[in-house]
Amino acid sequence: MQKPVVIFNNISKTYDLRLLYKNVSFCLYPKQTVLITGKNGSGKSTLLKILAGLTPVSKGSVECAFEKENMGYLGHQTFIYPHLSAYENLRFWAKAAGRTDIGEKEILAVLKRVFLDKFSHDDAGIFSRGMAQRLNIARIILQNPEILLLDEPSTGLDRESKELFYQIIGEFQAKEACILWVSHSPAEDSLHATHSLHIEKQQITLTEIPQNAFACHKTDTANSGGMQTNGQIRDGEAAAC
Repeated sequence: MQKPVVIFNNISKTYDLRLLYKNVSFCLYPKQTVLITGKNGSGKSTLLKILAGLTPVSKGSVECAFEKENMGYLGHQTFIYPHLSAYENLRFWAKAAGRTDIGEKEILAVLKRVFLDKFSHDDAGIFSRGMAQRLNIARIILQNPEILLLDEPSTGLDRESKELFYQIIGEFQAKEACILWVSHSPAEDSLHATHSLHIEKQQITLTEIPQNAFACHKTDTANSGGMQTNGQIRDGEAAAC
């Protein structure tokens, strides 16, 4: 059995005086594509921020078996520099990610991949929402992370661009990346996921999505105050890793 890439160990999180999760433990593994669901305000995006190191847990710990530069983030915010061209944006982000092996040929190739080759030297500030998000997807392709955090990444994408996005996700899955995915279209996106992580009433439940033929690990269910194993709750234990 593969070792986990992330261990959430008895975490609790309070945000704006609201308790989002309480005493939750679970693990994430390579090859898992985990769709995060829950009501607005339940803490879906906050979970990504915790993993990215942008906000701390209120209690417990998060152990990561990878370097931070091997984590990628793709959200509805594009993080592009409007006064730089599409090419210059990707060159900047490649250097920021430590990808010194990436040159002009690779950047132009990935711009073509996301249908932006005709706009490679145009300022990104004039791009439509969909074009800016495709440039954001190109950034992730170049970075090639081991763990990928997605926060409503298909926002603003037309059908052709969304199919491209799903194709890119499939390529990361083939590389055995671990993907955490907050979606505004869970019914559609679940067809491309291996697991569902549901947040409700300060609990987190991680289950396998049965209709997908992925090589998945056994279901882990993380509950407030304990962990479910073979139908039983054992308080005070860490995740089943």
